[in-house]
Amino acid sequence: MKEYSEHTTEGIPDTTVAFRYIKGTTSEEEKTAVNKWLAEDESHEKELQQIARIYYARQTKERILARDSYKAFEAVEKQVRRKALTRWMRGITVAAACFAGVFLLSPVFGYYISQMKEAAPQTVTVTSNPGMRTQFGLPDGTIVHLNSGSTFTYPMPYDKKERKVTLAGEAYFKVAHKEEQPFIVDVLNGSLQVKVTGTEFNIQAYENDDEINTTLLSGSVALEYTGRKGNTDRTLLVPSEKATYNPLTRHFNKTEVNTQIETSWIEGKLIFKNTPLPEVLKRLSHYYNVRFEIRNPGIKSYCFTGTFINKQLSQVLDYLKISSEINYKINSTTEDDSSGMKYATIVLWKNK
Repeated sequence: MKEYSEHTTEGIPDTTVAFRYIKGTTSEEEKTAVNKWLAEDESHEKELQQIARIYYARQTKERILARDSYKAFEAVEKQVRRKALTRWMRGITVAAACFAGVFLLSPVFGYYISQMKEAAPQTVTVTSNPGMRTQFGLPDGTIVHLNSGSTFTYPMPYDKKERKVTLAGEAYFKVAHKEEQPFIVDVLNGSLQVKVTGTEFNIQAYENDDEINTTLLSGSVALEYTGRKGNTDRTLLVPSEKATYNPLTRHFNKTEVNTQIETSWIEGKLIFKNTPLPEVLKRLSHYYNVRFEIRNPGIKSYCFTGTFINKQLSQVLDYLKISSEINYKINSTTEDDSSGMKYATIVLWKNK
């Protein structure tokens, strides 16, 4: 198959003008020029929409990075303590009304004090919308990038002994170092746990996939999983290693990989280098939140090479079509998502 160089959005008169147009701060002359460009071709409107998404994503990222996560965490803690104190005061009032003897008040007072100290932590859930990627910071300073269709949950505050979070989908972590309080990622209901103190790594653990992939960029991670004999196995990864684990067969494997390719999605990139088509389709499925239906099994043996930056799915599929004998059709879903996440289906077949 052919190899393609890096692609970027082209054709628009000036990207800075496009940003001003999106913000509504263009001059009349600039506004006229952009409107004229939009009228030239229907695809130009889609390109401008893509630039708008990039612009608003950057704005969101800047706002997130500008926040003081520690102050936000302290504010939430104060609010939790305030609520716990209110419950305690109400309890004391009821106890005082129900018991005439002051000596009976002492154990009640002690009980509510203990309840206040042991108030259950709040649970925070972050979900990345289909086809979108999300970046946010945790109270301990850890940075998380969440891929399309993924869900991430963490407690507020953390347990004193560990920082345990859960993931369904794909995420890139840059963990703040805390030797005395390890950071633990639990995936697919405990199928695998990743334990670190401070490092950078990527986890791919979608519920519909057969495998869980963990790629280490820096530092070290310890993986705990159920081995073939039913016992709990523990394996360490070194930088540039990727661990693949199948929860059904309990098969575990480690390989050396190009971490830039594995984590390119956080920058809006898709990089393929002689990548087997099944892996290409898997990554496209996660990135664009779609499903693929292959009509000719023989095309699974194809490999693909190309680099795409913030491209629409149809553009990527067009390159796939041009460089091979594969054709495609996009069947958009007509159902709402009230009963769960819905996916468009891409049908692939081999041209005769």
